[in-house]
Amino acid sequence: MRHHIGETRVLESLVTRIGRATPECSRQWGTMNVHQMLEHIGDAAAAALGQRAFSATPRGGPRGLLRFTALYLLPRTPRGIKSGAEPAKKVIDADAFAPNQERAISLLRQMAAPGQSFSASHPAFGAMTRAHWMRYAYLHTDHHLRQFGL
Repeated sequence: MRHHIGETRVLESLVTRIGRATPECSRQWGTMNVHQMLEHIGDAAAAALGQRAFSATPRGGPRGLLRFTALYLLPRTPRGIKSGAEPAKKVIDADAFAPNQERAISLLRQMAAPGQSFSASHPAFGAMTRAHWMRYAYLHTDHHLRQFGL
Protein backbone atom coordinates (compact mmCIF):
# COMPACT_ATOMS: atom_id res chain seq x y z
CA MET A 1 0.00 0.00 0.00
CA ARG A 2 1.33 3.41 -0.93
CA HIS A 3 1.01 6.10 1.72
CA HIS A 4 -1.14 9.17 1.08
CA ILE A 5 -2.55 11.97 3.22
CA GLY A 6 -6.08 10.61 2.98
CA GLU A 7 -5.02 8.02 5.57
CA THR A 8 -5.51 9.59 9.00
CA ARG A 9 -2.41 7.99 10.53
CA VAL A 10 -0.23 9.17 7.63
CA LEU A 11 -1.57 12.72 7.81
CA GLU A 12 -1.12 12.85 11.59
CA SER A 13 2.43 11.54 11.28
CA LEU A 14 3.28 14.37 8.87
CA VAL A 15 1.58 16.91 11.16
CA THR A 16 3.60 15.64 14.13
CA ARG A 17 6.83 15.83 12.15
CA ILE A 18 6.09 19.38 10.96
CA GLY A 19 5.32 20.31 14.57
CA ARG A 20 8.79 19.12 15.62
CA ALA A 21 10.48 21.62 13.29
CA THR A 22 12.31 24.43 15.07
CA PRO A 23 14.25 27.38 13.64
CA GLU A 24 17.43 25.58 14.72
CA CYS A 25 16.86 22.50 12.50
CA SER A 26 19.65 22.14 9.97
CA ARG A 27 19.36 20.56 6.55
CA GLN A 28 21.01 17.28 5.70
CA TRP A 29 21.02 18.08 1.98
CA GLY A 30 19.82 20.79 -0.39
CA THR A 31 19.87 24.56 -0.08
CA MET A 32 16.70 25.58 1.81
CA ASN A 33 16.67 26.42 5.47
CA VAL A 34 13.93 24.98 7.68
CA HIS A 35 11.82 28.12 7.51
CA GLN A 36 11.95 28.16 3.70
CA MET A 37 10.99 24.48 3.74
CA LEU A 38 7.86 25.13 5.83
CA GLU A 39 6.79 27.95 3.54
CA HIS A 40 7.49 25.74 0.50
CA ILE A 41 5.31 22.92 1.86
CA GLY A 42 2.51 25.42 2.48
CA ASP A 43 2.92 27.02 -0.95
CA ALA A 44 2.84 23.63 -2.69
CA ALA A 45 -0.34 22.64 -0.83
CA ALA A 46 -1.95 26.00 -1.61
CA ALA A 47 -1.10 25.55 -5.30
CA ALA A 48 -2.54 22.02 -5.29
CA LEU A 49 -5.73 23.46 -3.81
CA GLY A 50 -5.87 26.14 -6.51
CA GLN A 51 -5.29 28.96 -4.02
CA ARG A 52 -2.11 30.22 -5.73
CA ALA A 53 -0.03 29.53 -8.82
CA PHE A 54 2.68 26.88 -8.78
CA SER A 55 6.22 28.22 -8.47
CA ALA A 56 7.52 25.86 -11.16
CA THR A 57 6.64 26.31 -14.81
CA PRO A 58 4.87 23.51 -16.72
CA ARG A 59 7.10 21.01 -18.49
CA GLY A 60 6.59 19.19 -21.75
CA GLY A 61 7.23 15.54 -22.50
CA PRO A 62 5.57 12.31 -21.32
CA ARG A 63 4.08 13.65 -18.10
CA GLY A 64 1.84 10.64 -17.49
CA LEU A 65 4.84 8.32 -17.36
CA LEU A 66 6.70 10.73 -15.08
CA ARG A 67 3.63 11.02 -12.81
CA PHE A 68 3.24 7.24 -12.55
CA THR A 69 6.94 6.70 -11.88
CA ALA A 70 7.23 9.48 -9.29
CA LEU A 71 3.99 8.76 -7.46
CA TYR A 72 3.76 4.97 -7.60
CA LEU A 73 7.03 3.29 -8.57
CA LEU A 74 9.50 5.19 -6.41
CA PRO A 75 9.13 4.51 -2.67
CA ARG A 76 10.15 8.12 -1.90
CA THR A 77 11.30 11.22 -3.70
CA PRO A 78 15.06 10.99 -4.31
CA ARG A 79 17.45 13.72 -3.23
CA GLY A 80 18.56 16.24 -5.82
CA ILE A 81 15.39 16.34 -7.92
CA LYS A 82 14.97 19.83 -9.40
CA SER A 83 11.34 20.89 -9.83
CA GLY A 84 11.86 24.39 -11.15
CA ALA A 85 10.68 25.97 -7.89
CA GLU A 86 13.43 27.84 -6.05
CA PRO A 87 12.28 28.20 -2.43
CA ALA A 88 15.85 28.67 -1.17
CA LYS A 89 15.92 32.11 -2.81
CA LYS A 90 13.03 33.42 -0.69
CA VAL A 91 13.88 35.70 2.20
CA ILE A 92 11.44 35.02 5.03
CA ASP A 93 10.86 37.07 8.16
CA ALA A 94 11.99 35.09 11.22
CA ASP A 95 8.78 36.08 13.04
CA ALA A 96 6.76 34.15 10.44
CA PHE A 97 8.16 30.73 11.49
CA ALA A 98 5.22 29.67 13.70
CA PRO A 99 2.57 31.03 11.30
CA ASN A 100 4.24 29.20 8.38
CA GLN A 101 4.39 26.01 10.42
CA GLU A 102 0.68 26.33 11.25
CA ARG A 103 -0.13 27.18 7.61
CA ALA A 104 1.64 24.06 6.31
CA ILE A 105 -0.31 21.89 8.76
CA SER A 106 -3.62 23.61 8.03
CA LEU A 107 -3.24 23.30 4.26
CA LEU A 108 -2.29 19.61 4.46
CA ARG A 109 -5.39 18.99 6.58
CA GLN A 110 -7.44 20.94 4.04
CA MET A 111 -6.05 18.78 1.22
CA ALA A 112 -7.01 15.62 3.09
CA ALA A 113 -10.59 16.77 3.75
CA PRO A 114 -13.25 14.70 1.98
CA GLY A 115 -14.74 16.40 -1.06
CA GLN A 116 -11.87 18.88 -1.38
CA SER A 117 -11.32 20.15 -4.93
CA PHE A 118 -7.85 20.49 -6.45
CA SER A 119 -5.99 22.12 -9.31
CA ALA A 120 -6.50 20.22 -12.54
CA SER A 121 -2.80 19.70 -13.19
CA HIS A 122 0.71 19.76 -11.76
CA PRO A 123 3.54 21.54 -13.64
CA ALA A 124 5.64 18.37 -13.98
CA PHE A 125 3.04 15.60 -13.74
CA GLY A 126 0.23 17.02 -15.87
CA ALA A 127 -3.39 16.09 -15.19
CA MET A 128 -3.94 14.98 -11.58
CA THR A 129 -6.80 13.18 -9.84
CA ARG A 130 -7.64 13.46 -6.15
CA ALA A 131 -5.74 10.21 -5.55
CA HIS A 132 -2.69 11.63 -7.33
CA TRP A 133 -2.78 14.79 -5.18
CA MET A 134 -3.10 12.73 -1.98
CA ARG A 135 -0.03 10.68 -2.88
CA TYR A 136 1.90 13.74 -4.09
CA ALA A 137 1.21 15.62 -0.82
CA TYR A 138 2.61 12.73 1.20
CA LEU A 139 5.73 12.26 -0.95
CA HIS A 140 6.51 15.97 -1.25
CA THR A 141 6.06 16.68 2.46
CA ASP A 142 7.92 13.55 3.56
CA HIS A 143 10.83 14.41 1.23
CA HIS A 144 11.30 17.85 2.73
CA LEU A 145 10.86 16.69 6.32
CA ARG A 146 13.51 14.00 5.76
CA GLN A 147 15.73 16.78 4.39
CA PHE A 148 15.77 18.18 7.95
CA GLY A 149 15.87 14.88 9.81
CA LEU A 150 12.23 15.21 10.83
